[in-house]
Order: sequence, then C-alpha cells, then structure tokens
Amino acid sequence: MHLIICNERLLFRFGVDRVLLLLAQGLKASGWHITFVAQRANHDVLRRITDDIHTPPEHLGAYTDLDQVTAEWLRDNRHLFSPAGSDPSGTVALIGGWPFYASIAVFRQWGVPTVALDCGGVPYEDMKGPARMVQERLRAQRREYLPEARVVTPISHFVSRSQSLPDAGPEVEIAMIHLGADHLAGGVDQSLWLHGHQVAGDQAGADPADGPMIINLGRWETGNYKNSEGLYPIARQIIAVHPKARFSVLATADELKLPADLVGYILPLGHPSDAELSALMANAQLGLSVSHWEGFNLPLAEMQQLRKPVLVLNIGAHPEVVADARQLCADEHDMAAKALRVLAGDLLTGPEWEANLDNFQQTFTWKRTIKAYADLLATLNPIQELPVPKLVIDTSACLRDTANTGVARVVRSLTRKLQDFGEPLFVTWDETLREYVLPTEGEYHNLALYGGPKPDPQHYVLPRSPAHRRQTLSSLGGRALRGGWLLQSEIVFERQGPARRAAARQLGLNVAAIFYDAIPVTHPEWVADTAIRDNHAAYMRGLAETDRVLPISPDAGKQLQAFWEREGINPHAHVKTCWIPGELTASVRATTPAAAPDAGEPLRILCVSTLEPRKNHKVLLEAVSRLARDYPQLDWQLDLIGNRYAGADHIVDAVRAANAADPRIVWHGVVDDATLNDYYAKAHVSVYASLVEGYGMPIVESLWHARPCICHNGGVMAELAAEGGCRTVDMTDPDALARQIYALASEPQAYLKLASEAVARPILTWRSYARAMLRQLASHTLRTVAKPLPRQWQHLLIDPQLQLVDEPGQLALACLLHQRPAQCALLLGEHPQWVTDLIGHHALRAWQVADGTLLGDVSRQGAISRIEAPVDAALPLLLAELRDNEITVDLVVLAAEPYNPALREALSPLLTGQAEGLLLIAQGLSAETTLALGLPPEAAIELPGLRGYHYPLVKPGADK
Repeated sequence: MHLIICNERLLFRFGVDRVLLLLAQGLKASGWHITFVAQRANHDVLRRITDDIHTPPEHLGAYTDLDQVTAEWLRDNRHLFSPAGSDPSGTVALIGGWPFYASIAVFRQWGVPTVALDCGGVPYEDMKGPARMVQERLRAQRREYLPEARVVTPISHFVSRSQSLPDAGPEVEIAMIHLGADHLAGGVDQSLWLHGHQVAGDQAGADPADGPMIINLGRWETGNYKNSEGLYPIARQIIAVHPKARFSVLATADELKLPADLVGYILPLGHPSDAELSALMANAQLGLSVSHWEGFNLPLAEMQQLRKPVLVLNIGAHPEVVADARQLCADEHDMAAKALRVLAGDLLTGPEWEANLDNFQQTFTWKRTIKAYADLLATLNPIQELPVPKLVIDTSACLRDTANTGVARVVRSLTRKLQDFGEPLFVTWDETLREYVLPTEGEYHNLALYGGPKPDPQHYVLPRSPAHRRQTLSSLGGRALRGGWLLQSEIVFERQGPARRAAARQLGLNVAAIFYDAIPVTHPEWVADTAIRDNHAAYMRGLAETDRVLPISPDAGKQLQAFWEREGINPHAHVKTCWIPGELTASVRATTPAAAPDAGEPLRILCVSTLEPRKNHKVLLEAVSRLARDYPQLDWQLDLIGNRYAGADHIVDAVRAANAADPRIVWHGVVDDATLNDYYAKAHVSVYASLVEGYGMPIVESLWHARPCICHNGGVMAELAAEGGCRTVDMTDPDALARQIYALASEPQAYLKLASEAVARPILTWRSYARAMLRQLASHTLRTVAKPLPRQWQHLLIDPQLQLVDEPGQLALACLLHQRPAQCALLLGEHPQWVTDLIGHHALRAWQVADGTLLGDVSRQGAISRIEAPVDAALPLLLAELRDNEITVDLVVLAAEPYNPALREALSPLLTGQAEGLLLIAQGLSAETTLALGLPPEAAIELPGLRGYHYPLVKPGADK
C-alpha cells in the first residue's frame, strides 16, 4: 500500500502540515509506505517517516501559476511515483490543497485515486493585491479539479456544506472526517517535533500576578477574518471588573500594535513550542477565539482536550467542535459577558460541563481520525477512465465570425477545455467542395477569441489549410479518425445537414450534436430572424439522424423529443442531457452570501436580458410600477442591462417611457464584463422574467455572484431554480412578481437563506462540462439495426446500387476492399466499369489518370476524379499534390496496356518510397512492363483477372 502525500509545505508547525504528518505517522504504522512531495519541507523530520521525499524545483514565475506548474512537473516525473505500465492498485494520493489541485487530474490519468483533504479556503473579501489574487486563483483551481478527485475529506460539516460540495459537485464522494485534538495531551507519538525543531517562545512580561490569565487562540492578525482587533472591546469590559487581568496573544512584540489603553494588558507570547503552548493553555483561566471564520479551529479543540473553558463566536465549524453549546457567543459583547461569568465560576463548570468535556476527549482523538482515513483508503480502487474519443468539432460559424453570441460562447469555452483532455480537430464546412475542410490561420484566430481553443497547443499540432487552398479533413487519412466523433457544436442549416453527416460517416465518424433549444419551432413569433425560424424544424428533424444528441438542459431535450413524436419520427439518435455550465470565466465566484438591503437603503434590482419579446420586459415593468403603487414605503432601483433586438423597437420605447415616468428604472444597454460584474456586486436581487429558454444563463450568473434570482416557474427556469438560491413565480402575472420582490426586500432571513443557497450550490465548470460530454461519447453504444436481406446474395458484399456483372473478379475485388479498405486509390489507364465503380464506392478518395490531350481535362465520374492527360505529365503533378496534402496512396490499379517507359518513371517514386500499399496488376500486362517495375516472381494475392503485390518494391539491383 503506497500513499503519496502532497502539500506545499511540510514543516510540521503549520496547521495542515501537522495534520498530514500525523496522518502519515499513523498510516505508516498501519502498513502504508509513505511518499512525500512538497515545495518546502523539513527533511530531518520527514525522514523519521520515510526516505521517499521529492521536492519540485523552485518556481521563479508568478505564484498564481504554481499549481499548474506543479502538475506539469508531476506529469514529467511519473517514473518517481507510478511508472507507466505499472499496476496502480494500492496506490493513493492524498493532497493537502494548493498547489496540488491540478495534480488531481494527473493522478487520475495514471489511474491513481486522489483523496483531497479539505480544510476550506479562508475568506478573502477584505484582502487586496497579490494576496487576494492568490486566493481567487486557489478557489478557481478547487472548482476546476476537485470534481476529478475520488474522495474529498472536509475537516468539518461546515466545510463540507459550504465549500467541498459546491466545489467538487454531487458526483464526488464527500467523507467528512473531524481532526483529532489530543496531540498536545499525549494522544500521539510527539517524537517528530521534540528533537530540537521547535521555535522558542517570547514570553516577556507574561507575569501571572494575581489576576486571571486569558489566552487569545490562533494567530494574531488584524484587518481580516481572524478579527484579532475584536479582542479589544472584550478586554476592556473584563479589565473593568478584573483590573489585573492579562491577555496572552500569539505574536511578537514587533507584530503587536495596540491601543494605548491596552498596552500592558495584552502581552505577546512570540511563537511558543508545543510544550510551551500546552503549558500556557493549561495555566490559563480562559481561552477566547474572536475569529469570524474557522473550518475547524484546532486551538479550540486543543484547549478543550486540556479541559479548559473556551469561548468562541457562533460561526463556521464552531457549533460542531465546541464541547458545550454555551461556549458559542453571538458577538463580542456577548463573549465579554460570558467571559465574566466564566471567571466568576458561574459558567462552564460543574458536572454537565465535565461530562461534555469527557465526551469531547473521547471523540476528537487522532486514533479515531487515523482509523477513519485507514478505513477509507483501504476501499479505494484504481481509477478506470474511459478512453478519450477522437473528436472532430464542426465550428464553422465561430471560425468565420468574431461575434460572441450565446452559442459561440459555449463553443469557444467548451473547445478550449476539450483541448485539456485530448487532441480535438476543428473543421468548417465547404459547400463548394461539399466536404469538411481544415481552418486557415486567420480562422483559427477567430475561433481563439474570447477564451477559445489555442491555435498552437503545446501537446499537439493542429493542421491548417493554406490561405488560398483548402485542405480537406479526409486528406488526413480516415484510419486515424475511424470510430471517433464529429461534434456539431453549432446550429446547422439543414440544407447542408445530410451532406455533413454523410461526409462524417464516410470517414468512419459517429455524429453527435449539441441541442440548444426549440424556441423557433415552439414560439416562432418570438424569433425575428426568418432564416433561423424557417430552418429550425428541418434542423430538428435532421438531429434524429445523428448518433447522439446532447441537449443543454432537460427541458431542451423534452422539447426535441416531443417534436419528434408530433412529427412521427422514429429517431436513430440517442438523447441524453449534458447540462452546460454556469461558470463565468470573466468573474470570480462569490464565496460569501450577499447581504439584504440595510434599513433605508434602496433595493437594487438587476435584469440582464436582451430587449426581445420572450424576455418579457413588459411584465417586469408592470411589476415595478405596481411595486411603487402597492408598497410606497419600499425604495428601489431597477437596472436593465442588454442589447436591443432587431424588430423589437417597441420594447425599447416601453423601457424609455418607463424611465421617463420613474427615473429609478435605468437601461444601460450593452456593457463589458467588468461593468456587468460591478452591477451584480451592487444588486441585491436579480429578476429574469423570460418565459422560455434553452438554459437561462443570467439565472446562474446571478447565483455565481451570490445574488438571489426571481425567475419563471416553468421550463428550464424552474429546473435551474430547484437547486436553490431562487424564487419562482408565474412571470405572466405582474402582481405576483411585485409581491415576490417585496417579500425578499422585507424578509432579511428569507433573503439570507437564498443568498446562502446560492453560495453553497454546485455550479458546473467548463472543464466538468467537457468531461461529462467526453464520458457520454466514450460510453455510447451504437444502435445496430438489422439490414434487410438483398434478393441477390452477391449484394451482401457489393452495394445494391452497383450493377452486378458476370465477372468473377467483381466479387473477389469486393472481398479484398472489404478486408483492406483504401484511403486513396490511384487507377492508371482504362479499366472495366465494374472496377471503377467498386473502387469509387469503397475508397475514401480515388483518382484515375488516362492518356489524353495536353489540356489535362479533369472530370468527376461517380466517386472518381478522372484526369485525361499524358501520364508522364499528369502523374508526377498529381502525386506531388497528394504528398503536399499529406495524402497517402495505398492502392494502385494498373491496366493491361502496352509498355510505357514514362509510366514506369512516374510510378517508380511511389512504388519504391516509404509508404505502404497494394499494387493490383491486370492480367495481360506485358512482360516488359512487369520486368521494368521490378515485380517479384510471386504475387501476394491472386484474384480473377488481377494480381496483387505489396509495395514498397525493392528497386532493381538493390540488396534485399
């Protein structure tokens, strides 16, 4: 059993470091071999557990890049941890957090399950500059990669509820395991840190005298969630009763900047050793923790293990860690009052308190914590990921258009993340060639806008069309694509649909499509663009002929299937919802609930919607008008953000009229991302009045910013609202909407509940969307439909569209082409019609060169491109063009014609080069030609009328 423990620091005195080392110590005793990975570590301490210690090289770039850089280092050094080809059974990775979040994906690729210890991310709203940037990056990495962990182990129910579940999502196992707290009281072997590695404390001035000694728990930090300055009013109230009281804090004298009246009362302890800190706690009459956020609060637990009274604020994990509910305080004033009662012997004393301490001491032990981890780790098996399918993505519109519409945003964000999992190709449809073609450099630039895919990813090369000549997808070779998927990521004009699907299937690709909505069919009156409106029904019919449809919401899928049922369509396609994400890459997700408006503060209402009929601004404007009429005591402001819509000038006029009647209604038009984020930050509540959507992105945008949203009680809006943070209402009823707005403004507790739900609910990321889509495609089971039997048995091999001839070679050649499909066939000379028909049907592409005039006429005969020109002129040019397009000729069929030295010269580079293929020679070819080509005496295969030889051939006179 092999446990790989990863953390930025392993210096044993810090909270997470200590936890990981205690776990390592205990799990080693249970039989696990330990490997440590850390950027900074005390090797002397770690070697008491293992010699298997790895330190990534120092990162000299931006600290915010360290998580990704660490993952790249880990990937490059796989041989140190889980060599390729080795069985990952019994190997588990345990990460302590940053900078190892991206490493979860690396371990997963190796088949190694990851357990993510989750101590929670600290609040950072009051942070500024680099410190805030780091915290924002950390939270983003958590959301990106925790969904790929095997298990997340939060250290409290509070962390589980507020961070683990929102960040990891519902598909990841969450196993809450409380920390032990008896390490200072002899519950574990302390030899790791009792060998000269402790830092001595600075206890100058810590004279117990004859007044109470009170210890402030945790690091001394002001201006952030640690709230150390909250001790000041408490100290003043205690000193008023106990003038000789002293307060010890974990800070040096230089770190302590005190109000003048508290100098001499609040004393710096420096940074004491464990033994010194344990003695200080044991000698104190009371411990206080004024922190506004704690994921566990180990000092609280440590002091309770020493059976000392502690008071804490009623926040975070405190309710589940305190031994007695009476330790919880509403605020600093309440804490001061309770502290005086404790010092007077009236609180946290007596049999009930002692019994509660007994229960705590028996529960919060490292023995129990280590056993919980050992039991969990023993259940973990290797990760068995489905292989990433080969993916070709039709991004025709985004390649040519720089606009970033809703669909374009999905396409660009999705394809960027798909590059992290594999090597997707991007194509556009060429209606002239009636083939998929590769993008040009300029088109890749368009696709890459707004966070789209990288044109030059590090791990593979994206093929390109030259600026003035299109290279077809088929030129890359169908064997590499066969069994993969063409993903139609955009809405397709169905007049091209059959040809696009046929082109994909000719290359052996399955066809999948993202389906956005049925609005142009279900509500055509709300779609001004006639081209979209007139195409959509045909497009939805065409989707039935794909292999898989991925609706962006359950409601969209229901609308599609209901349409098929009405149309009497029996679909070939399999339909399964693949929710699109609500992640806003241009904005950091809020981590604390929004606050209800203060007394006298106007309620800020935000509506983000294009000014089009289905967005239902009419009802919203009527609702705020009735809000003003029925609830005059409520002040409010309505901010409208969104572009005008073609053909809907009457809505713009209505908004302007409403503004003229009530200046509290303001339309801001189109704004950039930064401005939009500012409006969300100012808002108290959002209203999304739309009656029909495929998804409803503004609802999730509001929740992303921790702002409750009022939305429609039907369709996808109701589906989104069901997970929390929303109130639903009949959006055709302005009175009902007005009542709901007023209720949120006048009920602070109900508002806080919704805002808290918005923070706590999981919101899918683009990476998780890409993973979910790939899982669907990789697990797809092809539907087999029994083909009707042909009347003539020969058509079991020969397509019924081809005419049968009384020629045994036809059936033999059909068998050969079934067994050995050709990617590119080259026919030289004139052949029977059945030969050209068969090869044209089976080969992905086929060319025929026959002697003709110097004009070099090119014609299309069925599936074969025919060039009539002198062979010595046409063949070298054709072969050079195919070579430039990286098309390999793997079948050559040579007619029985008189000896032609020019043909031999032109054909020789192909037959003696590097590419492998099959040369078929028609019987009757002159002995002179056979000798000149250097054919071996025995053919590789004999067919009626044809002999087959493998090439490359050995050049005449060359050593074999």
